Amino acid sequence: MKKKLIAVAMMATLMTSVLTSCGGGNDTTSSTSGDSSATSQSKTLEPNKAVQSTDNYRNFYQIFVHSFCDSNGDRIGDIPGIISKLDYLNDGNPESGDDLGVDGIWLTPIAQSESYHKYSVEDYCSVDENFGTMADFEKLIAECDKRGIHVITDLVVNHSSNQHEWFIKACEEVRAGNFDGYAKYYHIVKEEDAVTGYAPIEGTEYYYEANFSDTMPELNLSNPDVREEIKKIMKFWLDKGVAGFRLDAIKYYDTGGDDGKEFCKWLVDTAHELKKDSYIVGENWSGTGTVAEWYNTGIDSQFNFPMSAAIGNYITTVRSQNVRKLLSAEQKWNESIKERNPNAIDCSFLSNHDMVRSAASLGKKVENEKMAAMFYMLAPGNPYIYYGEELGLLGSEKDNDGTYRLPMPWTGDEYDKIPVMNVTFDVAKASIVDTADKAQKDSNSLFSTYKQLITLKLQNPEIARGTISKIVETANDYMAGYVTEYDGKKVLVMYNASTDKSADTTLDSEWQGIVGEVHAQNTDKKAEFSGNKLTLPPQSVVVIR
Repeated sequence: MKKKLIAVAMMATLMTSVLTSCGGGNDTTSSTSGDSSATSQSKTLEPNKAVQSTDNYRNFYQIFVHSFCDSNGDRIGDIPGIISKLDYLNDGNPESGDDLGVDGIWLTPIAQSESYHKYSVEDYCSVDENFGTMADFEKLIAECDKRGIHVITDLVVNHSSNQHEWFIKACEEVRAGNFDGYAKYYHIVKEEDAVTGYAPIEGTEYYYEANFSDTMPELNLSNPDVREEIKKIMKFWLDKGVAGFRLDAIKYYDTGGDDGKEFCKWLVDTAHELKKDSYIVGENWSGTGTVAEWYNTGIDSQFNFPMSAAIGNYITTVRSQNVRKLLSAEQKWNESIKERNPNAIDCSFLSNHDMVRSAASLGKKVENEKMAAMFYMLAPGNPYIYYGEELGLLGSEKDNDGTYRLPMPWTGDEYDKIPVMNVTFDVAKASIVDTADKAQKDSNSLFSTYKQLITLKLQNPEIARGTISKIVETANDYMAGYVTEYDGKKVLVMYNASTDKSADTTLDSEWQGIVGEVHAQNTDKKAEFSGNKLTLPPQSVVVIR
C-alpha cells in the first residue's frame, strides 16, 4: 500500500508545511502514477476540523497572568486582557489559519494574593481584584469553550499565604494555647524542634514550617480537615468549568512529616471523582527517577524537567545535534512512566516562569529555537508553550524572575511602561525579538513554526497518543527518527539535526511508495523522496504516515 506524506520540510532556516501524496485513491493531490521518480504536486497544510481534540491530549499555552495582556492600563495583566487575545491563541475557526491553534491554556494562580505572582493564596475561591472579577473568569471559560480550549488553573496547596484566614486564626489559637482547631492546618512546633525552613509565630515560643518564604506557611496535608477544604476548592473551580489543575510544588508535599505521595494520590483520586475526565499535571522539579516514582500515584502528567531548560535534553540536542540519543531517551522515558501509570501523559516544555527563557539558552538564534520547537512539540504527550516563546522573547540569562516574566510583546508599545518587577527598561526593551502583530503576518517567523507544528500534531494523533515502537537509526547521529503507533496506525517522524549537512537514509520496505519532492519557499533546500530513499536538508523534520 502506498504511504501518504502528511507534512514535511519543516526547516529551521525556513519553516514550511506541505501536504503531498501519491496518485490514486482518495489522495489530496496527484502525481504521475506508476513513476517512482515523479514529483508530487504540493498544497499548503490546512487545519483539519476533524482532528480537534476531545480528550486530555492537548497543545497547552502557559499564561503568566500578570504579564500577558493589560486591558485597563494599570500595567497589570488581567483576565479581560486574556479574553481579548483569545483569537491570537485560537480563534475557533480551523479555516482561518492566522491563529496559533493551541487547544489548552494553563493559567498561573488567579486567586486573591498580595504578591504579583499569586503563589501565596489568601482566598482560594476568588479572583484577585487586580486580575478582574469572577464574572470575567466565567466569560473566559465560556469563550474558551467556544474555541475548544481546555483551561487548567494553578492549584497551590503545598502552602497558603500568611494572610489567609486559616493561618491568621491558627496564630490566634496558638497564642491562646489552643492547638485543636486551625493550628492543625499547619506544621507548628515548639522552638526547640524548629529547624531550617521554620519561622516564628510572633509573641510565642512556636514556629511554623515555611520553606519557600515566611509569607507562605506550609499546610498540614495529612489533616482530614485540610483535605476537606481542598476538596471544596477543587469542586468550586471544576464547577466553574476548568478542565483540571496544575499542582504547584508537589515534591514538597512530603515536608513536615506528611506522606506526599499518599496525599497526591488522594488529591488525584478526589479530582477524578469530582470530574471523571479532569486533568491533573504536577510540577515536580526533580530527576527522572523521582518523577517516574510519582506516576505511581495515578497522576495524569508531570512536567518533564530533565528534558527542559538550558541543560535539558531538548536544548543540548540542538547543540550536540545527536538526535538519535534524544529519541532513545524519549522512548525509554515514556516506557518507564507507562509502566507505572498506563494512562500517563508526558509533558514536554523548554522553559517556564521560573527559568531562563529558551531563546536566551539557545543563543538568541531563531534557527535553534525552531529546531528545539520541532523536538519538544513533536514529542509524545502534551507540549507546553511558555507565553512569548513563540516570539523568541529573551529576558535575561541571569537569575532574575522578573526577566522571565516580562510583558507579552503584542506591538512592543507595552514596554514603554513595563511592570515593576526588578527589570530595567533597557533590559526589557532588548528582550523583544519579534512582536505578535508582525509575527502573525510572517510565514517564516518562529510563530509560524509553532502554528504549523500544532497543526501537524493535531492532524496526526499518533504523535501525542502513540507508543514509540522503534527508533530509526541512520549512519549519522544527527539523522534519526521514531515510529509511533496508535489505534492500529503508524507514523514515522524523521529529523536531521545537523546545522549544515543534508542527510539521507533508506527507509524500511514498509514505507516504500513515497514519491516526489517537497520544496521550501525562497530556498533551494528541499526534502526528497524516491522509492523508499529519504533525503533531508539541515535542521528539518518530516512526518510520514
